[in-house]
Amino acid sequence: MSELEKSRLRVRQGGKLLYKVCVISKTVLTVLIVAQAILTVAVLYSPQASVFIGDRLNNNFLFKILVTFAGLQSMEPKYQAAIGCTVIFISYVVIFAILKMFAGIMKFLAEGERPFDVQTARHIRHNSFWLLLFFVYNPLLGITSFSITLLFSYIMEYGAYIQERADETNRIQEEIIMSFAEITENKSGQTGQHIKRVSEYSRVLAKQLGLAEDKVELIRIASTMHDVGKLMIPPEILEKPGKLTDEEYAIIKTHTTMGGQLLYNVEGEEMKESRTIAMQHHERYDGKGYPTGLAGEDISLEGRIVAVADVYDALTSRRSYKNAWSEKDAYDEIIKGRGSQFDPKVVDAFAAAHDKILEVRDKYKD
Repeated sequence: MSELEKSRLRVRQGGKLLYKVCVISKTVLTVLIVAQAILTVAVLYSPQASVFIGDRLNNNFLFKILVTFAGLQSMEPKYQAAIGCTVIFISYVVIFAILKMFAGIMKFLAEGERPFDVQTARHIRHNSFWLLLFFVYNPLLGITSFSITLLFSYIMEYGAYIQERADETNRIQEEIIMSFAEITENKSGQTGQHIKRVSEYSRVLAKQLGLAEDKVELIRIASTMHDVGKLMIPPEILEKPGKLTDEEYAIIKTHTTMGGQLLYNVEGEEMKESRTIAMQHHERYDGKGYPTGLAGEDISLEGRIVAVADVYDALTSRRSYKNAWSEKDAYDEIIKGRGSQFDPKVVDAFAAAHDKILEVRDKYKD
């Protein structure tokens, strides 16, 4: 899982937790609001209720103001208590409304595709001033809740800015990757739309494996660079019409390490993913592949996915040194390689999504 995915996952988990807290708090407040409404009526008819409420109101800042400036001292205790109950009732209703707003924000964080959003940040900031109503009820609570909410809105807005910059960086990386892919594809007149098909096959396989949508998209983009190392292979070898000699084949095999070297110092998540795929798409699940003989799950998942996509397209494509295999023979060859050349899970995904694979093949014919 990439750092970006981990970060988004943490934000979503935090949003889910806080959303649950808001829902529980709203439930508790609903009970308190109903109880307070009943108590407001009860104080008019029950002396015991009036005494109980009178004790609770001694620490109520707003009620003290009302008593001092509205001349409530001359009222009967039960009416004073009723007014106090109403003050508390209104306070609960205000808190409920604010919690409802925060529950919506937390749900957005938990379920939204983009955790941070400028409009949401500004909406929070504008609504934070309602928290100042707490000042008359409890000055410390009012100032603290207002300050925290205002700070949270600025943090969210800054997060939205960082997110936009990251999206812009990813867009630039994608453009660079696609440009390299086109150059690689044009290096050899034999490959046709090989790169595009491998990219789409990889997308289908990643999705069938149940990967997150952003991971699927990352693999789709990065897989276009799987053959970037062929830019360093002499064209007379790359486009040789006949069978390669052992020496020439050894040179062809270096396109994996060449690809890794080309992308070695390039920063960015998509570029790192591209480097991994370029290095590992010819590794075999049984450890008999190249360039390093990795085996099993020591090979990255994206490398294992592109290995199946690349071989399938190579089998079903015509080259100057071979004819295209039939669809059935190519399919059987991939199934045959399950557990030896290919990861069993990826082969199972290939079989399950074979109809979609065929759709891609028909769409991007040479």
